[in-house]
Amino acid sequence: MQAPKRTVVKRKNDPYIYLYIMGEWYCYNPTERLLGSGAMGDVYLGYRCNTGEPVAVKKVKDVYANNPMIRTRARQEASLAFRHDNLVEMVGICEYAPDYGPIFMVSHFVQGMDADRYVRSLPDSVEREAKVARNIICPILDALDYIHSRGVIHRDIKPSNIMVEQDSNVRLMDLGISRMSSGEGTQTGFIGTPEYSAPEQIENDEGRKSVINATTDVYQLGLTMYVLIDGTNPMDDQSEEEILSRQKKKTLPSSEHISDRMMEVIRKATAKKQSDRFQTAMEFKSAILDALRPEPSRKQRLADWLQDRFLVIIGVIVGLALVFFIAVLLIT
Repeated sequence: MQAPKRTVVKRKNDPYIYLYIMGEWYCYNPTERLLGSGAMGDVYLGYRCNTGEPVAVKKVKDVYANNPMIRTRARQEASLAFRHDNLVEMVGICEYAPDYGPIFMVSHFVQGMDADRYVRSLPDSVEREAKVARNIICPILDALDYIHSRGVIHRDIKPSNIMVEQDSNVRLMDLGISRMSSGEGTQTGFIGTPEYSAPEQIENDEGRKSVINATTDVYQLGLTMYVLIDGTNPMDDQSEEEILSRQKKKTLPSSEHISDRMMEVIRKATAKKQSDRFQTAMEFKSAILDALRPEPSRKQRLADWLQDRFLVIIGVIVGLALVFFIAVLLIT
């Protein structure tokens, strides 16, 4: 069977729009309520026509659809054929024409709620820090480790881009502005969500651009972790100019909802200088797990101290005994 000439079809008196992707038809109803909306596009519930399987259809907003750079990013997102438990899997892309008109990205449908809504549904207790850290942030760090190892930087990590499925699995969403990184990193100006952007995503006062690399995602996830546990984002403001200024200069304040040990981890993740942050997702994860371990008792700390210095202590004892023995010989 030959592929149809048209890849986007709208039939008379039918509310659905049909999309032809990778040899299969998908459809969605643009009059139905949105699943979500972001900077680049709106997301609708769609279906695989021959099975009825639900999918997510992201339609790039019309104001961006004819922008060559946006179209390139959309194709890039759709081409990221990643297979990971903590990432959303893409189906493909559908374009009305290569250079103009509507452009759609289809991915597997994730049933659940975003991280912000999920955390707000949890009881306000001392366990919230551990639940957020262990059940949300650590799985997302696994996903980041996976995409970073393949040369991709996400660049737009925030609570609304983290989906909790069925109160269990967690997935990182929306690779729409991700970029392939060379060994030296990616040069870019500001792009992303101001309230969660790392300082290097913002052009400095001289207009120079900084390197975007894995530490950029570390910063954004560190700030996301703070927001999920504390419930507020200290970088937020009504003025975008003030938000970006805070991202470059403001240190996260202490929170009564975050332990001192975890606050130290978050502050390192959100350090303004990239060299001061965790350099990899796994470094960040290891520090989180260390902070979650119970504080050792005084007895355990003493035991650990003695164990660490066992050989030194034995050496001192042997040395003193030898001195005593020599002294006795000399006296006699």
